[in-house]
Amino acid sequence: MKRIFPVLLLFTFTTYGCKPTYPRAKVSESIIELCKKEYNTEVKVTFSGKTLGVYMPLDDLLQGYSEPSEETYKKLGNVLQVLSRVALSTDADFEFITLVAKDSKISGFELVLTRYVEDIKRFMVGDISRGEYIKRMLLETRFDPTLLLSELIGKEGRENLKKEEFSIEEVRFPDFIAKQISRRIEDRFNEDKRLKKNFKVVAINGEFIPKVSHMEGGIFKFSLNIVSKLETTRSLAEWGTTPAGDLFSLVWRAARNALKNFSKKREKKFKKEDVLPISLETVKSVLQRYNFRDFAGIEILDKNTGKSLIVDNKGLNW
Repeated sequence: MKRIFPVLLLFTFTTYGCKPTYPRAKVSESIIELCKKEYNTEVKVTFSGKTLGVYMPLDDLLQGYSEPSEETYKKLGNVLQVLSRVALSTDADFEFITLVAKDSKISGFELVLTRYVEDIKRFMVGDISRGEYIKRMLLETRFDPTLLLSELIGKEGRENLKKEEFSIEEVRFPDFIAKQISRRIEDRFNEDKRLKKNFKVVAINGEFIPKVSHMEGGIFKFSLNIVSKLETTRSLAEWGTTPAGDLFSLVWRAARNALKNFSKKREKKFKKEDVLPISLETVKSVLQRYNFRDFAGIEILDKNTGKSLIVDNKGLNW
């Protein structure tokens, strides 16, 4: 679903003024009206603390149970545009905007897009790059099998689903950061050619634990399931099947390989022990970009080696 980011990136923003264009009392009404009038799209609006949430039903969110179609990307981008315009031109103190898209044909499946309002402002004034802005949007998929089962009950189950009220949870900044860091660690191992050659990402989970008994503050905790591709030893076929008596062929092969690599820089071969420090670099980088320091420490667990890396906030060398 990575294609969704460029499509949902740029918006046409309204300018700031002394008087809010969309007063808090009329935010819901304004969003519903704008989506209907400009894009002929029906939405529902709700609030939770400082989070503005919009529900958007779609007939074909997934195309062939794989990924959204180009038309769906366009619809999502249109609604995000409206949300951004309103969030930046209201007297309501919104910190996050969340768009929940539900597939009307696949019960229980949701696509959730979340943006930090401050990131939108910084992008507008050129304080962060386009690439960085893209990486700062959270995109999550959720699937609740119980809803699918309830639909199988029959008409009564489907009617109950239709009556279900739309609600969201308030987005907390540390939780937003933890999820973003998790995705960035995965992206780093998948996008860096050297790392991708040496590792395979199975799963990465991150969370912020607000209260820890023995610490003055919360901690970021990450669980990594990243498999090393170097665990398997080289097969005999890789080294060739030269008979022991054919010394000339063996020496020639060694000389040929040495000459081949002589003129180019030798690439670093990463080991499984490198997973923790590489991940910590990404954690520190994101926290520094947001200048977020309100936490006690970081804990990263490598599930494959059983080893963990624990760093106190004061030991990060900010």
